[in-house]
Amino acid sequence: MIGKKANLTESEIRHIARSFSHYPYPSASFYGFRDRQMIERYIELTTKIMKSYCEIFSLDDKAYMMVSDESSVTPFLQYIRLLWESGKILGIRRMYEQLEEGSRIGFSQEVVLRKRKVPFIHIELLAVEEEYWGHKLMSELIAFAKSMARERKCLLILETDELHKMKKYVHLGFQLKKKRRIKEDVVIYDLFYDPESEKGSKEDQYE
Repeated sequence: MIGKKANLTESEIRHIARSFSHYPYPSASFYGFRDRQMIERYIELTTKIMKSYCEIFSLDDKAYMMVSDESSVTPFLQYIRLLWESGKILGIRRMYEQLEEGSRIGFSQEVVLRKRKVPFIHIELLAVEEEYWGHKLMSELIAFAKSMARERKCLLILETDELHKMKKYVHLGFQLKKKRRIKEDVVIYDLFYDPESEKGSKEDQYE
């Protein structure tokens, strides 16, 4: 059963981080990370930051989803914390490279929709604990998020930098909006679901 959570425990955050570091199709964004421990520390940090402005949902404490919308704002002090702690985990040079790469590849869907004042729900995190992989828990969370979008009559958006995940999301009803290429083998896939039309009738709102 999917329920809303007020917070995440330290144990839950560690499980989320471990699911990312052990995933058999590793995120392309983790190139340059030394080992799984570095990935886990980074995901623990970003999860702690996101829970300060996202809604958190849990599926029987086996899978987790964090979502934001057009009204969500990262608290200023949390943003400073993200930069500071990222620098300690990744090193100043790697953190600077990440920021530079992000600015070079163009605006995300979230930024474009905010500028156009188009309402949306943004899936910022999806994580299934390792022992429950293959149990279709991600599909249940996606279906729940789509029902939220239908209720609000707004776009549902997400991004991934992993081709295998992108294909899964397309299979679950998302459409590929665009690709943002960081490097030859590192691509951000922007996807959306429009509850009013599987063909994406709202696409022209953020071309």
